Amino acid sequence: MKKVKKKLSIDWKSKSIDLLIVIIGITTAFQLNNLNESNKSKAHEKDYLKSFYVENRDNEANLIAALKFSESNKNDIDTLKYILLSKNYADKRIKILTASMMGVANYTPSITTMENVTASGEFELIEDIELRKQIILTYNTYNVTLKLESLLSDYINKYVTPFLFENIRFSNLSPINSTFIKDPLFENIVIGYEVLLTQQIKGYQDNLEKIKLLNNKLTTANK
Repeated sequence: MKKVKKKLSIDWKSKSIDLLIVIIGITTAFQLNNLNESNKSKAHEKDYLKSFYVENRDNEANLIAALKFSESNKNDIDTLKYILLSKNYADKRIKILTASMMGVANYTPSITTMENVTASGEFELIEDIELRKQIILTYNTYNVTLKLESLLSDYINKYVTPFLFENIRFSNLSPINSTFIKDPLFENIVIGYEVLLTQQIKGYQDNLEKIKLLNNKLTTANK
C-alpha cells in the first residue's frame, strides 16, 4: 500500500506579521537607545557649557582686577622713570614710587573645566566647532599671560629685590645709601621693570579680549 504524504499548511501571512513585529520592535529599541544616548550627550554638553561660562566669568573678574593693579603700578613706574631721567633727585616721591616695584599682580586663572573635559575625552560633545576653537584659543592664552607674569616676577627677584635690599631699609623705606637714586644701575632697573610691566599689561589686555569674546559665545550657547 502506498503511503499518503500530508501537505503541511504554513500560514505565511501570520509568519510575516510576526517577523515584521520583531523587526519593528528591534528598530524601535535601537532608536530609543540612540535617543537616550543623544539626550545624555546633550545633558553633558549643557553641563560643560555652563561650567565653562561660570569659570570664565570668574577668570574675567580676576583678570580685570590684575589689569587695574598693573596699570596703576605702571603709572607709578612711569612717574619714577621720568623723575630719574630728569635727574630731579630731590623729588620726595621717589621713596614711595620705588616701593611700587616690589608689587606685582598675581593672576591665577581657573582651568578646572578644561582639564576635566580634556581628561574625559568628551570635548567633542560641544557641537559648535567655532565655540570649541574659541575655548582652546582662550585657554592657550592663559599660558602666555602666566609666562609674562613669570618674566616680571623673575626680574624682580633677580634685580629689583637685591638692589633695594642693599640700599633701602624695608621697615620705613629710608635709604641706607643716600646716593643710590643717582646710580645708573637703579635707572636701568626701573627702565627694565617698566618694559616688562608694559608687556604684561599687553598680555592681560589680549587675554581679556579673548575671555570676553568667549563669554559672549557661551552666553548665547547657554540660552
